[in-house]
Amino acid sequence: AGRLRLQSTLEDGVARTALAALALLLLVTVALPLWSLLSRSFENAGGAFVGLANYRAYFASPALASSIGHSLGIALVSAALTVPLAFVYAYALTRTCMPGRSALRALALIPILAPSMLPAIAFIYLFGNQGLLKPMLLGVSIYGPPGIIVAEVFHCFPHALLIMMATLGLADQRLYDAAVALGASPRRIFLTVTLPGAYYGIASAFFVVFALVITDFGAPKVIGGNFNVLATDIYKQVVGQQNLETGAVVGMLMIVPAVLAFAADRWIRTRQVAQLSARSVAFAPQPQPLRDRAMLGLCLAIALAILGVIVTAAFGSLVKFWP
Repeated sequence: AGRLRLQSTLEDGVARTALAALALLLLVTVALPLWSLLSRSFENAGGAFVGLANYRAYFASPALASSIGHSLGIALVSAALTVPLAFVYAYALTRTCMPGRSALRALALIPILAPSMLPAIAFIYLFGNQGLLKPMLLGVSIYGPPGIIVAEVFHCFPHALLIMMATLGLADQRLYDAAVALGASPRRIFLTVTLPGAYYGIASAFFVVFALVITDFGAPKVIGGNFNVLATDIYKQVVGQQNLETGAVVGMLMIVPAVLAFAADRWIRTRQVAQLSARSVAFAPQPQPLRDRAMLGLCLAIALAILGVIVTAAFGSLVKFWP
């Protein structure tokens, strides 16, 4: 008994030490930088407290204030495009019997290892002023919002895909058996069983993509052209103009939607866990040749597009002049 008490005491001591070390690490790496950023946004160049003067000056500049709308618009459109693509791809991987699911899953997750600058560079190679496929755009420029959105969709797709795969992979077979026994059609089963069961996962993926896009710097900097967003405003203010106060203001404005998206995602994940806690029978997809072939073709198109972007960026690194 004495040995057990000693072991328990040692384990408690190690746990408390680890917790204290983690709290100290978070204080140094998160809390202190955030406090420095917040305090700087209320000071002038000399370090004197000026209250909300920096914020008023920022919103008084139409060019700077418009970046808020640009960032929100890009994030919303990117999330609205990424989540349905990820849902369809995840549905094909988890709810069909199409061949090659492991390979297609691996190909779809490749972008998670690449920075957002990579797809932006690849799309410039393909659709930029010297791009091989520029005529396909029919005069539309890839620089600006179109390029940023496409690059962000490519960058965020694997993040949304992982969430959707986890959501769709936790379905309860009993619900589908009951729906089939009641004579429900496949379309009705999808609308009344599949979608409601994936609601929280879809919302979670949307907020995750939104937060990733609104805080991203790489794609807007590379392919954004003269289209300003909050992330590039910080770079211009701090690095270009050495205006640390305005840069701090932009940083605080960028944190607000990211924190709100994170809080919403956490709340949704809590509700999802509560909803799925009683599920016990794993879903087993049944072969449907027509559906499986259609999903295979769609997934192959998405996977080949991802692979094409990766290959384009890799090939561009091996040549001196493009194309």
